[in-house]
Amino acid sequence: MYLRVNEQHYSMSLNDDSIIVNNYVCLFDDDYKIVDEVFVYLQSRLLIKRLAFNTVASKGHDLKIYYDFLKKYKLVYATITYKHINDFIAWLMLPQSNADMMHLNITSKRSAKTVNRIVSTIKDFYKFHEAMYNIENPFKYASQTIKRPTHKHKSFYEHTQNGLIQKSSFKIKEFDKGIRVLSKEQIETVLESTTLQRDRLLFELLLFTGIRIGEALSLEIDAIGVVKVKLEVQELKMTSNEDDYREGSSRRQQKTGIRDLFIPSQLMQKLNDYYEDTWLPIYEQKEMTHNYLFISEFHRTLGKPLSYQAVWERCRQIGKNTNIYFSPHDFRHTFATTLARNKVGIERLRKLLGHSHISSTSIYIEIANKEDIVKELIPFYQTYGVDV
Repeated sequence: MYLRVNEQHYSMSLNDDSIIVNNYVCLFDDDYKIVDEVFVYLQSRLLIKRLAFNTVASKGHDLKIYYDFLKKYKLVYATITYKHINDFIAWLMLPQSNADMMHLNITSKRSAKTVNRIVSTIKDFYKFHEAMYNIENPFKYASQTIKRPTHKHKSFYEHTQNGLIQKSSFKIKEFDKGIRVLSKEQIETVLESTTLQRDRLLFELLLFTGIRIGEALSLEIDAIGVVKVKLEVQELKMTSNEDDYREGSSRRQQKTGIRDLFIPSQLMQKLNDYYEDTWLPIYEQKEMTHNYLFISEFHRTLGKPLSYQAVWERCRQIGKNTNIYFSPHDFRHTFATTLARNKVGIERLRKLLGHSHISSTSIYIEIANKEDIVKELIPFYQTYGVDV
C-alpha cells in the first residue's frame, strides 16, 4: 500500500485551456491502483466536511495502516466484523520487531492515544460507507450505555440530558494527555538557535499568543495592521478563508472559524519588520500571487507559502542541534499552561485559545497545578508584554 499526499492547489495551462489541480490524499494498492473506497471517503472529508488538510492526511495514514492489516491477513474491508476490529487493535499494540510473535512485558510501539486516533478514523470510515453504500458497520454495536461522569463545569444544556452517554468498547485507556510544557531555559535555547528571522518570529508568535500552527501559516499580510504604539496588546483579525473554500482548497483554514488574536505590541512590531525586511523583497522578486505572511526562503520554493512539513523539519533540525526535541504545538501548550497557572479565568482562556468547548481548556488547568517549571514562565511572559 502506498499513500500519496498532494497539498498543492494550482492552475496550469494546456493548449490555452486552464486546468485546476486540487489537493488530495490518495491510497494506492501494490499494483498502483487507487483504493476507491478510501479515496471517496478522504475526498468527502476534505471537500464536503472541509476538514483541515493535515487532518485528512493523518486519516490517510491511519487508513494505510488499516489496509496493511487487511492485506496481511487477507481480509476485505466490506466483510469486517466486531472480532476483526478487536484483532486489529491488538495488532496495533504489538511491538514492531515481529508482529507474529507473542511478547511479554514489552511496551506497545504505539501509545494508547495513537491507537485510539487510528480506531476513531476507521470508525468514521465505516460510518461514512454505511450511510452512503449500506456497508455493514462493525462498530454499530460496539458501544455501551453508561452514566455521564460529573464535571465541575456543566454545559448550558445539562438539564435537558438524561445523564447517560455511549462509551466505545474499543477505546484504550490513555494515561498521558500528551501535553508538553517547555521551560524558560529550553525556550531561550530554541529561539537563540534559529538562523532565520522568519523562524524566530513564527516560534515567538506560537509561544506568546497560543495560536495554532495551522492558523499561523494561514495568516495573511492584510491581517497585519499598523502598530498602535500606545497599546501593550494589539488585536489581530483572523479570517476563515472562505475564498479558499470557494476555490476548492482546504489547504489553509482556521480550525474554529473567525476569531481575534491578541498579540503583544513588540511582537506586532516584529511582524511589521519581517514584512518590510523579508516579505516585500521576495514578493517583488517572485511576483507572488498569494498574500500568506510566512513564506519559503529556500531558492527552489522561494515565495511559496511555508508548509507545515517545512516547519516540522526546522523543529527537528533545531532539536538535533540542541538536544531539545519539540513540536510547534508545544509552544501553544506552554502558553496555555502558563496562563492557567496564573489563574486566568477558564472562559477567557478558552477564547484566547480558540476552543469550541470548555472541556478542551480545562485540561491545562489540571496540568498547570502539576508543572513546577511554569512558575518561572509567568514573569518571562509578563516581561514580553503578554497580559497574564
